Amino acid sequence: MQKATIKTTYNKSFGHSRDELDDDNPWGKKVVKKEEKSEKGDSPWGSKKKDFAATAKHEKHEEKDPPWLKTIALLATEKGREKEGLFLAEGMRVVAEIAEYHKDLVHGIYVDETFDNEDLRKKIKEAGLRIHALTPYQMKQVSAVVSGQGIFAVCRLANEKPNYDTAHAITLVDAVQDPGNLGSLFRNAVGFGIDGIILGRGTVDPFNPKVVRGSSGCFLRTPFETGIDLQERFSLLRQKGFCIVATSPHAKKSITELSPRQSKKIALLIGNEGSGTNRQVSELADEWVKIPMENSLESLNVAVAHGILSYQIAQMRG
Repeated sequence: MQKATIKTTYNKSFGHSRDELDDDNPWGKKVVKKEEKSEKGDSPWGSKKKDFAATAKHEKHEEKDPPWLKTIALLATEKGREKEGLFLAEGMRVVAEIAEYHKDLVHGIYVDETFDNEDLRKKIKEAGLRIHALTPYQMKQVSAVVSGQGIFAVCRLANEKPNYDTAHAITLVDAVQDPGNLGSLFRNAVGFGIDGIILGRGTVDPFNPKVVRGSSGCFLRTPFETGIDLQERFSLLRQKGFCIVATSPHAKKSITELSPRQSKKIALLIGNEGSGTNRQVSELADEWVKIPMENSLESLNVAVAHGILSYQIAQMRG
């Protein structure tokens, strides 16, 4: 697949390369040397500020939350992520995935002082990334935002967009709101070779920490777009040769019964967990298909249904 253009947004105060980073200050430019005069500041995030390690040590027993904690807390919200241009990647599997495939996006990796997974430590080191240890107090402070396992990464927002000229299978997501389900859709996409995902309006933010965790961090391996008007996007997809396929328990055929022309390029429409696909959107589909089931079961979980259909599409492609 032809590599698409990377879409990147970030806060200028964080926009330093790893070469510019000091050992004790992973978020900004190098801290001044001892013989140089250092300006005072309350934040460890940019140049001319107190370094992260020193700030954390001096403030670990203070009642007032340190400034760096507030920044991490912001990343739990969509507005905060947009403002800072960063997102959280939590847990061992997620951090391992990010370190292996997207190390250029990593601003910092943080662990509990007692974190003892030597294999992961080695993998992170081989990727040329540094690990910063937090005290138990600091980990406790971020626990409301960051889940367990004692490790998380702060990363820059970035993603590739689908290449509709070369793609053969696209997933259209209509207002899926459960982060775990969207994370599973991304895992399905990676596992079954889906070339891109289009996230319609009303769909949960793909950089939501629960989506990132639900995808095991692999969501960035599938090109995607977000906040898209699906009805408008249908026109572009048809111009690129896609057959838009919606699902319905009342459909007469399965996806494997599509004609060779229709199955050459498929855009699969997946709907909301509770209400399904918006009728105004699904009515514009070119074909409707069903998943054959026994015992008159009406529907499946959206991620399960997507996994089955994605597998069938992969089989049809050979």
